[in-house]
Amino acid sequence: MTMPTGGEQGSRDLEAMLDAITDHAVIKLGPEGEVARWSRAAERMTGYAAGEVVGRSLALLRTEEDRAAGLPEQELAAVREHGRREFQGWWVRKSGERFLAQGSLTPVEDESGAVTGFVEVLRDATESARAESLFHGLLESAPDAMVIVGQDGRIVLVNRQAEALFGFERAELVGREIEVLVPPRYRDRHVGHRNGFLGAPQVRPMGVGLQLSGVRRNGTEFPVEISLSPLETAEGTLVAAAIRDVTERRETEQRLQRQRDEILELSTPVIQVWDKVLALPIIGTLDTLRATRLTEGLLEKIAQTQAEVAILDISGVPTIDTQVAQHLLKTVQAAALMGTVSIMSGVRPETAQSMVHLGIDMGRLRSRNTLQDALQLALAVLAERAGTAETAARALTRGGHGA
Repeated sequence: MTMPTGGEQGSRDLEAMLDAITDHAVIKLGPEGEVARWSRAAERMTGYAAGEVVGRSLALLRTEEDRAAGLPEQELAAVREHGRREFQGWWVRKSGERFLAQGSLTPVEDESGAVTGFVEVLRDATESARAESLFHGLLESAPDAMVIVGQDGRIVLVNRQAEALFGFERAELVGREIEVLVPPRYRDRHVGHRNGFLGAPQVRPMGVGLQLSGVRRNGTEFPVEISLSPLETAEGTLVAAAIRDVTERRETEQRLQRQRDEILELSTPVIQVWDKVLALPIIGTLDTLRATRLTEGLLEKIAQTQAEVAILDISGVPTIDTQVAQHLLKTVQAAALMGTVSIMSGVRPETAQSMVHLGIDMGRLRSRNTLQDALQLALAVLAERAGTAETAARALTRGGHGA
């Protein structure tokens, strides 16, 4: 039995190692690009057995277009002259199916530096290319501006919606820090927020409860909403930011708020019915917001007119419950602090019974059945106050003469 020499054993060990590689096809080529060794991974990847390709040019796996253009020969010539190179292109299996091959071609040299062959390492990148293509397709078709950011805070990818929204070309954004899209006054703070998200990445809206802004290439700012999502990749965790311009929505919200304010003011008008007498007709149900506006409007009108009497007409209020009564009482107390007497009118029998049943104490608030009666009482209060003031003035005058 002949024992293998050290060189033979080393060669066998190397071939065993190459055959153990399953995700890359390692192919040894002769000096003219002919196949000298064909690994098992190459068989699985291409469908060709070793006996079908050894001694033949590897160009048989290239597309007709590449062969017609002389691309295999050009690659060999470039590697002879410049050394190892990487490539990506479409190759063809034995079945005729095309696959995207990624790999490298490295020259093998003897002791004198002459090229004696090549080593080609191939990887089938078809599925990853399809996944990447699908990802890019989804990115481009997203309705929002999408910006993908790396762990260093630099932009990796953007879609066309992001270009349109911010006014940058894609090449101007890729590689720059994400803060280029943040208004200058917020940039230092944003770096901390960004690092905080990368420390505990999870799908969530950005800046909950805050009004966020973006800045365009021309320096103009606009309100945005941002949703953040982590993306796990071979290069580490990336952050996908979906950015939406909410200018139109904010303007609509502000317009609706102005309309609500105007409606509230119209629903609680304060009317000056006589010199120093105000009337506040209340129609409909009182909620907290409307009651607050009612009190504010009345106090402002009292300050403007120096009114001494305010009539609260509740004939248009459908029901009186504890909450409504409390709102009215607070309004009366606030008016009293400004020296104004409050009179409640429009109290129907059923309303009075409800207030008694609920145990609602309106304090020393005067009340009348009708607005007309309330106006008469208001005039009486004014006369009483005027008389009291005249008496006080005479007393002061007598006191002054006596001095």
